[in-house]
Amino acid sequence: MLERLIAARWDDQEAEDLHQTSRGALASEFFRRKAVWANALGITKLWPLAEVALAFDPSIETDPLWLERLETAVGHELMPQVRRVVTDMFRWASLGNGPKERFPDFDDPYEPMAQLLERGGQFWPGQGGIDLPIATASYGSLSKRLAQAPIPIDAEALAVLDERDRIELEKIRARAAARRAAEAAGQEPGGSGDSA
Repeated sequence: MLERLIAARWDDQEAEDLHQTSRGALASEFFRRKAVWANALGITKLWPLAEVALAFDPSIETDPLWLERLETAVGHELMPQVRRVVTDMFRWASLGNGPKERFPDFDDPYEPMAQLLERGGQFWPGQGGIDLPIATASYGSLSKRLAQAPIPIDAEALAVLDERDRIELEKIRARAAARRAAEAAGQEPGGSGDSA
């Protein structure tokens, strides 16, 4: 897990732009999985920020050097909420196969978050959700997340979402380039140039 997070594209604006939709989908699936685990472990009052690794095994500890190494690689301290999530991700990794053996039908609660971070860096606390930062992914209600169908987060499914963002970003850049060219020529975009 540490190696994956060190290799993530932290503070990468272009990555955020190119993965806006897929990061939103990953956040939604993260909230769903956290709801499933919180419900099973009896910590629904702590959802959506429940530390499921600690709930699964209160004795689990993690080496603080993991977080120190990650922040050194990133080049700055992580946001407090991100630090909390990442710390429990490290704890979860330390549990090994224990969670899967006890709940074989449950998905890894932190895999969506790991991929979200890999696709553009950290998130910010938002009003009733997290900011990605282009858009806010809302927590929703616990009951809504428990009823939510799983969102595919395999490479192919996420690539489809990323392609939409790539096309939209190209359109935005083309419009901006046309506007700059028109301004340089002294006319409005789409104008006919000199007046009659």
